[in-house]
Amino acid sequence: MNNAISAGCSWLSDAVFYQIMPDRFCRSGITPVPQNCELVAWNSRPGRSGRGGQEFFGGDLQGIRSQLDHICSTGANAILLTPINAAPSYHRYETTDHLMLDPMLGNWQDLEMLINDVHGRGMRIVCDIALNHVSNQHPWFKAALNGDQSYRSRFSFNEDGSYQCWWGYAGLPELNLADLFVQQYLFAGEADVLQFWINKGFDGIRLDCANDLSLPVCEKIAAIFRQRFPDAALIGEVANFALPWLQTLDAAQSYFFTASLKALMAGSINTRQLQRNLVAAFGSGSANQLLMLSSHDSKRTNSDFAGDKKKISTARRLQFTLPGIPMIYYGEEFGLKGGADPDNRAGMPWKKRMSVADRKFGDEIRYLARLRQNSPELRHGIWQPVITDLHPDLFAFFRACENQPDRFTLVTWNNSEKQCSATITVPWGWLFSETKLHEVFSEKVATASAGLVYIQLEPGECAIWQLRDGSKKNYSFYKKFS
Repeated sequence: MNNAISAGCSWLSDAVFYQIMPDRFCRSGITPVPQNCELVAWNSRPGRSGRGGQEFFGGDLQGIRSQLDHICSTGANAILLTPINAAPSYHRYETTDHLMLDPMLGNWQDLEMLINDVHGRGMRIVCDIALNHVSNQHPWFKAALNGDQSYRSRFSFNEDGSYQCWWGYAGLPELNLADLFVQQYLFAGEADVLQFWINKGFDGIRLDCANDLSLPVCEKIAAIFRQRFPDAALIGEVANFALPWLQTLDAAQSYFFTASLKALMAGSINTRQLQRNLVAAFGSGSANQLLMLSSHDSKRTNSDFAGDKKKISTARRLQFTLPGIPMIYYGEEFGLKGGADPDNRAGMPWKKRMSVADRKFGDEIRYLARLRQNSPELRHGIWQPVITDLHPDLFAFFRACENQPDRFTLVTWNNSEKQCSATITVPWGWLFSETKLHEVFSEKVATASAGLVYIQLEPGECAIWQLRDGSKKNYSFYKKFS
């Protein structure tokens, strides 16, 4: 990890995030609903009302607070909230006031109680803020349209009266981040937006579309933010290859792992290219990338993989064993389905009776979260691919702790439709001959011999092997000298 990263954010490498879109997570029934707003039924399919961004389900902060025990039960120890500032839409990515809590979510006391309860459980909570753009209903933009030059300079207008807007959406005018007033207001002032929310008790900020902010702006934000809040995390959403941004931010919500894995499972890249992609992403040691299989901006896992349980299981095992920070999108633990936005933003099915198959999604997430928590090599260790030249569809790597050589995990995935029997080369000097590797989901055992390990895998099988000493009576391969 680059030395620029704040030492106070070491908690990130231990984190398992649970991402929540507040409007769709849980409706408490306590928070008043504005008279001019009619909520859709909680079990409605998103988008069917025809209301677009004004399709409110009514989830709120008290609803989240009521389900903290459930979130903990998934194995998550950190929460990522999509925006909670005032906005005309349910997703709140186009704010009308960065410094106002949306009243549909509750009041400031509700937020304080939520944050206190999260911290009381030993968890962290991060909020999402869009600094790149605002709503076209924002008072600044309205004044700019009315010709007020002091406000027009806060946006980027063209000579013909048109203006820069996010991805060309007229409802999302982009702020002029070169404007000194805008910088002071957002991140560089005495009482700026980022300070405001950190002072409310959040443990970090996610910068929405950080790549749109530009790397120089992110560097400027990080320098100021880290000086003020050395223990708070600055996470950037980076839709492209995230490595440059990881030199300045504490972490990146990157889609590179997700896209690479899905490309392989769709057959548009091969196993070797996946390995090379991950070497490019993790080879420098920049491990603080949020690993996700789905989010509010992508199809849900159970739909994206067409309900293929083996593919989903493989993807989940890689998510929790590769370098990075696993992130679970709400509802994944129930096997919730959903296609592209807005279909992926359904209300959490709290009252639905879960089938045995549905419960298995959550069971695997919980098991993997516990495995990661009990395996320091999966949270802090080195990552290295292993040599499988004779088997081009065999994807394998290991994780290890250099200061705890008995902590070792090997992951092997047979990405083919045939059984695989292979001798792989594991270049780790502390994998002593005759040490035993036990597969954590089964009773299978593999034995190391002079840096080689012979394994057998079923078609499509992804196996996780961990080192267990004690196979020799009254003898330990790993002597303790401290």
